[in-house]
Amino acid sequence: MKRVPDTWLIWLFFLSLGLNTPYALAKTVPENNFFRSIRANQKESYITFSQGMGNLEPLIFEGLVAPYFLLRTNRDSRWGATLSPAIMIRMQATESFPVRTPSYMPQLSFYHQLTRFLDPDEPVRYLFLTLAHHSNGQDEPFYLEDGRINTRSGDFSTNYFEIGAFFNERIIPFSHTTEYFKTSLEVHVNLDRSRELEGQYSFLRWNNSFRINKFSFKRLRSLFNGRIHTFDDIPIVQTLINTSWMFGDMDDTGFWDITERLNVEAMISYRPKILKDVSLFLRYYNGQDYYNMFFYRRIHTLQFGLQAYSF
Repeated sequence: MKRVPDTWLIWLFFLSLGLNTPYALAKTVPENNFFRSIRANQKESYITFSQGMGNLEPLIFEGLVAPYFLLRTNRDSRWGATLSPAIMIRMQATESFPVRTPSYMPQLSFYHQLTRFLDPDEPVRYLFLTLAHHSNGQDEPFYLEDGRINTRSGDFSTNYFEIGAFFNERIIPFSHTTEYFKTSLEVHVNLDRSRELEGQYSFLRWNNSFRINKFSFKRLRSLFNGRIHTFDDIPIVQTLINTSWMFGDMDDTGFWDITERLNVEAMISYRPKILKDVSLFLRYYNGQDYYNMFFYRRIHTLQFGLQAYSF
């Protein structure tokens, strides 16, 4: 795979941020809670201001570009799919501001609503299956001559599927909120995978996600009056907690070693009235580095930035 010039990546990043605002389109297309919840299951594009506080190297920004296409046959279908060509980049705060080995993470997901008839007041429950790829577009040796991992041009590639369930339950009554919970298993298959990952990269992961969206009081009232546009608004405040437990061989790490096997992310975002389609966020992450060849290290970082909602 040829290396993509950094300049094109940067232009693609900012262009895609603009594309990742399906809110305006969604306002013109009637949509039930099933597809609204599918949108809530998507990763939001974001850009951080610098590397934040922690042990990451100096960065100008870290950005995730994750636009998606929602595929469905009709508005009442119990099946749906999304296609996303997600890319993550880190621009380093060094001479010429290089972007080293971006993460290419395209994925295709399928969804099936479990209940046959969807009452606007009923919780949403569906199963999903995701087929995904993660690579850095490089083809040089995995290791340098001195035995270190080649983080600049080494070949990183893995493919996996993720299967799980998504629930929408109102846990906190009279709080103007909607809660989502997702649990899944992530399985990396031995198909065009970098063989050097054996023994040091987890191929089986248990992922969990809990999200609370706080809407305005006006929109909360629509939850009880049977209107079909129940969730047709962008939340003012969003709280997200993600956890991932990594199984398998990881450099002789103990099975119960929580300091090496557990990844934790906590984020809160706020959308002020002057920002229609984006929000400000504060994010803390502690766990394995998710940026391709840097998987070998643990990072902890507190970051601040802008987020584009997937709603």
